[in-house]
Amino acid sequence: MRLWHALVIAATAGGAASFNQAAVAAEQTGTGTGFLISKEGWVVTNAHVVEGCSYVEVSSFGKATDIQLDKQNDLAVLRFKPSPSNSEPLQLRKTPPRLGEDVAALGYPLSQILSDGIKITMGNINSLIGLENDTRYLQISTPIQPGNSGGPLVDRSGYLVGINSARLNDDYAIKRSGSIPQNVNFAIKSSILELFLQSRNITYTKDESADNAPLSSADLAEKVSKSVFQIACYADRPVKTSEAPAFETRRQVEAPAPVAPKGNTDTMDETIVELVTLMINSNNNATTALRIADKLYASHVDFFGKPLTHRQVMQDKRKYFDRWPIRKSYVHENTIRVLCEDETCAVTGEYDWYVRSPKRNKEASGTASFYYVIDVQNGKIIAEGGKARK
Repeated sequence: MRLWHALVIAATAGGAASFNQAAVAAEQTGTGTGFLISKEGWVVTNAHVVEGCSYVEVSSFGKATDIQLDKQNDLAVLRFKPSPSNSEPLQLRKTPPRLGEDVAALGYPLSQILSDGIKITMGNINSLIGLENDTRYLQISTPIQPGNSGGPLVDRSGYLVGINSARLNDDYAIKRSGSIPQNVNFAIKSSILELFLQSRNITYTKDESADNAPLSSADLAEKVSKSVFQIACYADRPVKTSEAPAFETRRQVEAPAPVAPKGNTDTMDETIVELVTLMINSNNNATTALRIADKLYASHVDFFGKPLTHRQVMQDKRKYFDRWPIRKSYVHENTIRVLCEDETCAVTGEYDWYVRSPKRNKEASGTASFYYVIDVQNGKIIAEGGKARK
């Protein structure tokens, strides 16, 4: 899956089927988070959480009605009746968010792995502007996991400052910077939500209190959590969803992203060449190389002729980097060949290599052949091999 993503942002809603499995009639195909914004029973979430669903349920309250989407701003509202008596609509904050202020994200992340209860995570506003200077977004350090999408981002007093929406896509960041981002997440500003609600004549309230004393994390969770619900998407037609998160999937799946069309083999080949080149050239930095490998190797790999688990592959690579702490690799892109069949691609080629161990006073260099086999559906390496020549 992740192999083909060209989008920078990967939104984090929740879901749970494996690739190569199809959701059947009326089965849950994804989950996300929403929150009450109006006493009339209106709930806010992300558009990508509910888009394409045959019907949507809000926690244990039953099916939602009157779903309205704003795909451009990734916002949605849906309604359920009666509105829960013990839940108060969240209030939008009257004042703009401030750089560096404390914020909290509430939602139902990784409900298929962790508990199915609500969770809270704390962080800060890192930037008042989103990716590529997009002023609709806040950049936040608050950890966002699959299933958080559509949940509220609140300040220390419990007032709404944003809607948790997305995180920086690892593949994009690796290709652009050579490193994996840490806690680079995004929330849609509550001011964008306000315009959305106004355009649909949905009532809401804003913080008018003169005393907005900060709350402890426990008091904050108690105040806000009753107004936050899990959103479940159901489909009555076959829907291909992403593998259950060992690393992350969105709707526990990435937000809808363009994939290489099956008929466009040139695009697919180019993407695979980029991936393999990145994989080998990253050996110049052990930290980056291990992070990339951890993301890309499947749970079981045919590793140089031996069937190894993901963990065993990573152990082997760490031993290699410890043995040769100084390394350089350079792929000969003109030698790379790609052959794809039945959602699997084999990649072969050659690269120059150099290794040195100051502690052992040894060094070596030469050229090596390589091959990778990639499961296109999951974007995972399922086999690797090659032979070094001095």
